[in-house]
Amino acid sequence: SSDLAATIETISGVRGASITYFQPIGQSFTAIDSQLTSIGFQFQSLNPDRTNDPITLTIRAGAGLTGAVLATQSFTLPTSINSREPVWFDIALANLGVTIGDQYTAVLTTTGSFRNAVTFGPDLNIYTGQPLSGDAYAGGQLYSQTPIDSFCTRTGTCDLNFRVSGVTPSAVPEPATWAMLIAGFGLAGGAMRTRRKAAVLA
Repeated sequence: SSDLAATIETISGVRGASITYFQPIGQSFTAIDSQLTSIGFQFQSLNPDRTNDPITLTIRAGAGLTGAVLATQSFTLPTSINSREPVWFDIALANLGVTIGDQYTAVLTTTGSFRNAVTFGPDLNIYTGQPLSGDAYAGGQLYSQTPIDSFCTRTGTCDLNFRVSGVTPSAVPEPATWAMLIAGFGLAGGAMRTRRKAAVLA
């Protein structure tokens, strides 16, 4: 049987948070697969004239910015991301092992310029400050070292636009299990032969 694959995808808004200003900035999520194959975010360019410096993705255990580091991957966004229009970009992970049902946080940092931002939501009414939608992803939330705004801090319902892809390998019997299965088939076959002989002799 084949492996089971699944993806969490949340598009909660169109606002952009500068990675340099708010870092570390990340999104917690609840694992639905036993191995993570990639994680993606929607990025924007707030200042396309600035240098396009590398960004580091760190996967941490638990919800928040300080859990144990499980994996780190550096990447550079394509220069085609050069406006405030959100664009998906996925970062490959080497089948990172996680526990289904546990929480993890994908954290972004950079040592560079104020060029790039990560997209988040929900969108707010510009006149009243009220959210235009509810919590897009109840399995996690946005975390940042510098608070993004009072709404996100107060409600804990802001999320980055993100997606996590993973796979849960199908169960493969261990060698000892295979041995027991083969022995069981052999005993069953022997019993059938004995029964057949007894029937003929009677």
